[in-house]
Amino acid sequence: MNSNNSLSPHFELREFVVSQTALDHGLDNTPPAEAVENLRALCVHTLEPLREALGLPIIITSGYRCKKLNHLLVNHSTKSQHMNGEAADFYVGWNGPENEKPSRWELLIKAFRQIITDDSIAFDQCIIYPSFIHVSYVRSGHKNRSKLTRGFGNGKYAALTRAQALALE
Repeated sequence: MNSNNSLSPHFELREFVVSQTALDHGLDNTPPAEAVENLRALCVHTLEPLREALGLPIIITSGYRCKKLNHLLVNHSTKSQHMNGEAADFYVGWNGPENEKPSRWELLIKAFRQIITDDSIAFDQCIIYPSFIHVSYVRSGHKNRSKLTRGFGNGKYAALTRAQALALE
């Protein structure tokens, strides 16, 4: 695998496979070809349109996870879409004047709202946590559900209606 493969104009495969936890445990986190294609679809249908709409960098903190890596993480799901290359966790970067920089939460809310309201952005799940967003896209086999959730970072979650999601501050 060439980890510098371009998945879309603003995203490279390496962003989705680098993991300090994998390195610390000597794990090979190289995705199979199917997972790479799923990551490409996630970029094309979800992350790239979001990045274009916001005009801000999307910083990937977690993408593909091999099964062993996923198992090492606290509060991991045995059905995690990360293991199929269908999900990514990210936060929004800032490229404007430092004195005008919004808080991380404000940038997450902006991205969350954009995902919800922009018809060009397709997604299966979108979970907003205190410091990042988890978003997934299913390329084949299932219909993308557009499921909205708030994660509180302690293993607790709340399903959100569209109106509740848009009202988050």
